[in-house]
Amino acid sequence: MTTNKKAQSTAEHLLELHIQHELQNFQTEQFVALFKNESETIFDWLRAIQLQNVVTATQIKQVIHQNVVEENVPGAIAEIAGEAANKLFNSKKHQKTQLNEIISREQFEGFIDKLLELKEQRNNGIDKVIDLPIYGDLISGILYKAIIRYIVDSNLISKNIPGVSSMLKMGRSMVNKTVPKLGGGIEDSVRSYITDSLDFILDESKSFLEESVSDEELKTSAMELWSIIESKSLAEFQKGMDSLDLSEFVALGYEFWLQFRKSSYFKHCYETVVDYFFKKYGKSPFSELLDDLAITPERAMVEVERFAPQVLETLNKGDFLEGLLRRHLEKFYLSPAALKALEDSSTV
Repeated sequence: MTTNKKAQSTAEHLLELHIQHELQNFQTEQFVALFKNESETIFDWLRAIQLQNVVTATQIKQVIHQNVVEENVPGAIAEIAGEAANKLFNSKKHQKTQLNEIISREQFEGFIDKLLELKEQRNNGIDKVIDLPIYGDLISGILYKAIIRYIVDSNLISKNIPGVSSMLKMGRSMVNKTVPKLGGGIEDSVRSYITDSLDFILDESKSFLEESVSDEELKTSAMELWSIIESKSLAEFQKGMDSLDLSEFVALGYEFWLQFRKSSYFKHCYETVVDYFFKKYGKSPFSELLDDLAITPERAMVEVERFAPQVLETLNKGDFLEGLLRRHLEKFYLSPAALKALEDSSTV
């Protein structure tokens, strides 16, 4: 056997020993012990460096842009989300769960208290709602029905109130009939009055809601609403919404996201957040971020011990792991440089 063949044989033998050594490290007990030792070393190293030495704000922005903004989102994601949501909404547990099992009365009250602090936003919201055409139509309709009903129920003609009879121009026999059959004269008069008074009525609505309704009254109303709905099941809240409706909502949300992620506003959002994050932690020791996020070697070990056994058992089935190690290690052991080193060492 020539020296070169001896070196080849030695290299192959060392390769097999190394593979078996690495496979042994992928047994659960050895892997957990190895990770524990190495994680402490890694955490000690991380605590001594700055975040900006590991990654930059620009790199993070590029990752977001590439993977969130530009990368195609498979349509299957929306389909899976819709199907999963349907499974959840149709499950017995979901349908029987009451609202107060999800959020407590104290938590709901806390949200109400916080919302009541936003007085300017609340008043602006009231103004916007009252300015909507549909609100004006609603008020007009209610006033019209109320005035007509008052005239009919009060039987104003029979009381000989001056002006009413001539305004209505109707016979007494018509007063007690249904509103749709009232004469056109009173309808026109009432509608004209409401139209002329609508701006005043809307302004008064704003003033009443903004000035006359106190925070205490709003909170009382909100808590009374809670008392009504807290014991209702989720199934009661979703009445009228079938699986098709839910799927359509998911599809709409998916289409919205595809468009929103391309907007300049979304770009501004993630760039602002990344810049803030690096302004806060970029030049600080990495230990500050780890401490704020409560990331410790002990917490990492908990997750390793939870997931490692099943993952390692799967990896060790068949020849996948051994083949992976062999392809990786034989590039070194059978390389010209390694064989030459072995050949040279045998001649010493």
